[in-house]
Amino acid sequence: MLTDIQAERFVKKLGTESFNERISIAEKYQKQWELSEIEFKSELSINSLIFYAVSKRYGKVIFKILINYHGFDNEILALKLFQGENFCKLYEYSFDDKVYIMERIVPANTLYESAPRNERIKIAGEIFKGLHKTYLPDSSFPAYTEWFEAGKEGTKNREDCKELYQYLDSADRILTDIRKNYSRNLLLHGDLHHENILKNENGGYTVIDPKGVIGDPIFDLSRFILDEFRDDLTSEPMEIIVDFVQKLGDSVGIPCEILLQCLYIETVIWLFREELAQGESLEESEFLITNMKVAYGFIMEIQ
Repeated sequence: MLTDIQAERFVKKLGTESFNERISIAEKYQKQWELSEIEFKSELSINSLIFYAVSKRYGKVIFKILINYHGFDNEILALKLFQGENFCKLYEYSFDDKVYIMERIVPANTLYESAPRNERIKIAGEIFKGLHKTYLPDSSFPAYTEWFEAGKEGTKNREDCKELYQYLDSADRILTDIRKNYSRNLLLHGDLHHENILKNENGGYTVIDPKGVIGDPIFDLSRFILDEFRDDLTSEPMEIIVDFVQKLGDSVGIPCEILLQCLYIETVIWLFREELAQGESLEESEFLITNMKVAYGFIMEIQ
């Protein structure tokens, strides 16, 4: 199922025993779900082994075997809850073995690739309006505010982060203020960026790969804004980025200043929760630190 070079990469990551166990599970479900024409997608396989395949029952599918089990049950539950017109179909899964097959979108051009900027705003706005779910049968989904708290808790003993705590504190105050007026607790996608919005064979767009988090829908737009600028808020002049945020806000009825505040909170969460709390050094996180400071500058500029 993998070339020797591909296998070696995952052996180094997982260890021989764990790697062999995951491959054994892949082979088990290849037979059980009657999958053929299996093609390993190395460029997509970071925390999972991801294959394109053809299912005898469902046609073209994505075959996914997790190697990082954290959050798998919530991922499956989110996929089930998000089933609908704009979302990919989940076909078969196993909680025990952390594996599933889902609809493979064709041609799967990302939103970034397939439409110009103003059209991307319109498409994302329409998807956003009908995306979020109110039915939450399981309380195990994390709250968006918990993502923020995880970054705070995970870095509280780092002496080298002291000069950055001012941003953490300001983001905390802004988040508290935003929650006063945007307090709905709906199921959010949690990672709504361009690569998770794919053009389908009917010419429309299908959403994939929800993370599943509880909060107000406004917090689902920050990741989209970041990805519009390839996660680099220095890539274009401030006025262009703010203009994009203004147009996106107009399309969904959210003030530009609120979205810019959400963008700032997102950069803080990314830096503190995803990097610093995981032990990354300030040097390794320099790019994200710059992003955070630029995002803070945006909200200071428009006040």
